[in-house]
This record gives sequence, structure tokens and C-alpha cells, in this order.
Amino acid sequence: MQNEYGPALRQGGASVGATFILGGQIAGKPHGLYLIYPEGNAIAATSETPFLQIGESKYGKPILDHIVRPDLALEDGARVCLVSLVGTTRSNLTVGPPFDVAICPTGRLASSQFLRFDEDSPDLQQLTRSWVAAIRGAFQELPAFSWETASGVAGFPERVSLAPTQAPTPPAKETKGD
Repeated sequence: MQNEYGPALRQGGASVGATFILGGQIAGKPHGLYLIYPEGNAIAATSETPFLQIGESKYGKPILDHIVRPDLALEDGARVCLVSLVGTTRSNLTVGPPFDVAICPTGRLASSQFLRFDEDSPDLQQLTRSWVAAIRGAFQELPAFSWETASGVAGFPERVSLAPTQAPTPPAKETKGD
């Protein structure tokens, strides 16, 4: 495909490369996860770097860095990936639902769960509301700076509560035509 269409696409400024994440397990062997670059080289997930990510990474990666570890349960891994996507969706209009989740437990050679979260999915909306409320709650629990007082300091406003009455619903995404 690159040989046939690549020159015309490159002339128009489009990239003809593709990056893939390939994961799997051969019966009786440990599972593996690889990031394959367009040039054909690859890197593997390890216990020090237990996840791989392609695409937009500056918004959703911090949550992955703070939570993902090798002993994280698959279900928790699915949730943290969705939260990462929710954060990215909020900050980047080019990322949005549908989000697909496939869970493939060690020792099973097929997925045990497959879920699609569309924009209007009640489960995705609840996850988003819960996550935003939890982030705001955690922020409210941060200790005050040593220079703050209960009534505020000259030139600085009093602290304003961020406790939401209701967490926001994710914004609607524009879809690009074919």
C-alpha cells in the first residue's frame, strides 16, 4: 500500500506510516506487549514500563504513570485507561469516543470481555462524573500554603470551593467526514 499510494500521499503532506500495539500470548508462554514503529523496529512493555501508548500522550499519560504497575488488576487497568482517555478527550478535541476495551486474561487465548463506550454511554458518563468529582475532592484536600490564612492574605482572594454540585458531562465531539 505504501509503494502504491505513498508517493501521492506524501506529496499531499500525509504520512503513510503506521504505529501498532501488538499483544498476545502463545500457549504455555508468558504474554507480551509490543509497540511496533513504521520502520519495523519495536519496544516491549516491561515491569519498569508496564504499558505502551500510541497517539496523543501528553494529556492522558500522567494518570497512567501514577497508577499503572505490573500487579494492577485487568479491570482496574481498563478503568485507568478509560480515565486516561477521558482526560485526553477533555483537553484535545481530536480524541473522543467510541472507546473500545478488550480484556484478555493470562492463560486465555481469547478476550473475556469486550466493551464499547460510545459518547452517550451511561457507564462512560458515570465514570467521567466520578473521576472529575474525585479529582476535585483530592484537590480540596491539598494542604494550604504556609502563607495562606483562613480569611485570605492582602492581594490574594479567599479559597474558593471547587466542590461540584454535579460533575460535567464530557463535551460533544465533532466528527470528521470520510
